[in-house]
Amino acid sequence: MNKEIELSADDWDKFYEIKGSRFFQLESQILGAHGEDIKKLLYEILKSTTRLIQVIGVVAGFGFTGLGYVKNLSLFIIGESILLLAILIGLYWIQKTYKSNFESTSREIERVKNLFSKRNAVFRKIYDEALSKMDGNGNMRFNSSLASELTKEDLSFIENYQSKEVKSKEWDPLSLLMVLFAIGGLGLLLSFIYT
Repeated sequence: MNKEIELSADDWDKFYEIKGSRFFQLESQILGAHGEDIKKLLYEILKSTTRLIQVIGVVAGFGFTGLGYVKNLSLFIIGESILLLAILIGLYWIQKTYKSNFESTSREIERVKNLFSKRNAVFRKIYDEALSKMDGNGNMRFNSSLASELTKEDLSFIENYQSKEVKSKEWDPLSLLMVLFAIGGLGLLLSFIYT
């Protein structure tokens, strides 16, 4: 036989605050904080890569402005090609990073929403039952098995929230861009010195 839990209006308010409202706020805070952290980190990484690409572009542009002074056309073409390759790799990586992080953030948001939805569905049962069994004094009753189910969902939520998918190591071309920049810039410089 299922036992019912009876709560006064004040006790119900406390129960709702602890088991309902706090979890709703927690969901909002988790999703908000996660989004802000990812956004800040992503923008810093992309800003530095964009600056490097801009510098490479400026160096490549200077090479073309001095085209009439080139003494070794082969070194010039190789240097400019390497700089262009560095720009293309950087632009590709920026777009790939935007897309990858957008997809990753979307997956994490869906995961968190799914975890909360299971828990919130049980809380909704308690809420609906308590409202339907409210007496004239504002006292509410609901089945104790629902309270047990909510406790299980709370524990399950905590366990599942902590287990995140392991991200695969993504390709980071920053070192490659710097090496290509150095080689391309050196080739460009040497094209003006050596015949």
